Amino acid sequence: MANIQTYIDAILEAVYGEQVRSAIANAILAINDAAITSVVLGADNKLVITFEDGHTYTSASLKGDKGDTGQTGATGATGATGATGNGIASIELYSTSGSAKTYRITYTNGNHFDFVVTDGEVSAAELQQVADRVETVEGEVGNINAHLGFLGNNDVVGIQVDYENKTFTRLASAVGKTAGADFDGLTPFGGRRRCNVANDGTINAYYGDEGYTEDGSNGQVMVYQPKFYYLVTPIKFDKNTSGLGYHLRKANYYVSSNKYTGFKLHPAFYDANGNEVDYILLSAYEGSMWDASAEAYVNDSVDTSIAYASGDLLCSVAGKKPISGLRTGMGTKANFEAMSNNRGSGWHLETIKATSANQLLMIVEIGMMNTQTGIGRGIDSITDNSSYNCSSLTGSTASLGNGSGSAASTVNEKGGTETTETATGKVAVTYRGVENPWGNIWKHIQGVNIWGNGSMAGGQPYVCNDLSSFNESSHSGHYEGAGFTIPNASGYIKAMGYGNPDFDWLLMPSEIGGDSSLPVGDYCYVTSNLNGYKIALLGGAWTHGAGGGGFGWGCNYGVGYRSRSIGGRLLYVPTAPALN
Repeated sequence: MANIQTYIDAILEAVYGEQVRSAIANAILAINDAAITSVVLGADNKLVITFEDGHTYTSASLKGDKGDTGQTGATGATGATGATGNGIASIELYSTSGSAKTYRITYTNGNHFDFVVTDGEVSAAELQQVADRVETVEGEVGNINAHLGFLGNNDVVGIQVDYENKTFTRLASAVGKTAGADFDGLTPFGGRRRCNVANDGTINAYYGDEGYTEDGSNGQVMVYQPKFYYLVTPIKFDKNTSGLGYHLRKANYYVSSNKYTGFKLHPAFYDANGNEVDYILLSAYEGSMWDASAEAYVNDSVDTSIAYASGDLLCSVAGKKPISGLRTGMGTKANFEAMSNNRGSGWHLETIKATSANQLLMIVEIGMMNTQTGIGRGIDSITDNSSYNCSSLTGSTASLGNGSGSAASTVNEKGGTETTETATGKVAVTYRGVENPWGNIWKHIQGVNIWGNGSMAGGQPYVCNDLSSFNESSHSGHYEGAGFTIPNASGYIKAMGYGNPDFDWLLMPSEIGGDSSLPVGDYCYVTSNLNGYKIALLGGAWTHGAGGGGFGWGCNYGVGYRSRSIGGRLLYVPTAPALN
């Protein structure tokens, strides 16, 4: 039996109604994982538990009485007084007898309910009773919500993704908003700004300032991303019967500039010492290369003799060719990390945590998972030539500044020949200053490995918890398992995975079966029955069409892999000031 104390704590600390329901569901799954196939919130807020033998048990409605008296409006009358709901006061181990442990749930009205766990299992009848006994929790939660004003906090925005029914619903203060100006007043979104950054991390100028440039003469072109807090609430999920963890069927995703109960600082906003930072700097442009020995930017489609050497730099500037793995000795994840580190402390190849932060903001703002529909196709339909890195030059979204959308035109380059493209599928896209989060060229993503032992479907993602300990061949030590496996076959994404709650921010798939539009609209490449390590690539390249996108994953290439269609991009994570 799983140690349920963590889940008990989660129930007691839960504040929002859906958070309470999620915590209870997680606890029940943990207590009796072997016997339960799914726990879902059904009609009329009833908890429906399905067991492996096919039987189902349905609780009473998880809905309490009305909340406290409403406040008097500016010119309106005082609202009617509602009855206070009866919630859970405590859950504790009450007694132990041999292998049997009795847990006691005590309610705010003084009543209590005991249930017994024997040899790691809770009987179906006892589980049904536990579910029934939580029916009044939401009344108490409603009162807390009223005092905290969650629904009235203008800085909390969210989206409900119903993967099963392929629908999307805006939540909290996102209701009634559309992408763009409606989100400009929210710091995680409107606070994003292109800027020029020196190698020591100093911000020299912001977009619109005198002296701001995009050619690298005043520093790298980066995007200032203010820190934010997030909450992910699984509403409905099914056990992954062919791998680890669960398939999300419905989940709520929230973002806020303030920390409310249940919200966590997004993991992208921790420095190398594990301390919180107020911002990170994403790259405005895909990585190009400054050759230190030649003292010039290089184009690997025409510069045939280039190879990585100490001092070479990964860059984020306009008007340059993204560097790839076309030439021997170039283009591995290790190469890109080294060229980033050469800039100084805090510089890295973009990490999975930074990638996830950008992904989460995108879906909350555009109100869907299909980024190609919500923002623009991007560069995904360029005619290929196997002799070259066929990616297009950076910088065609410069005129969009801190905004989102597609460029009017983009310059493609192959073997020294430049062509100005204007058609859909051939022009760059940007999301609030970050050009081509998908398309044009695959991006190496740092800090995540896929590993399997031959019986873990496409493998489990392992995430690095230390900015100085990246290793493509590790799934222990500084690398922690996400608690779910990616699909065992390649295809369009049907569901995102869920497992270890510490990685609820990780937006990687567990199941295929979707299409090029819904629920996600992106493709995932995997190795079936993975035995060993694979790296993670994001977004697709110049020929990937509708299969590319903000969630298009390539998880089928091995350690040290390089290709003419794979590049990377910079990230800067500042160091928090030392405490005196």
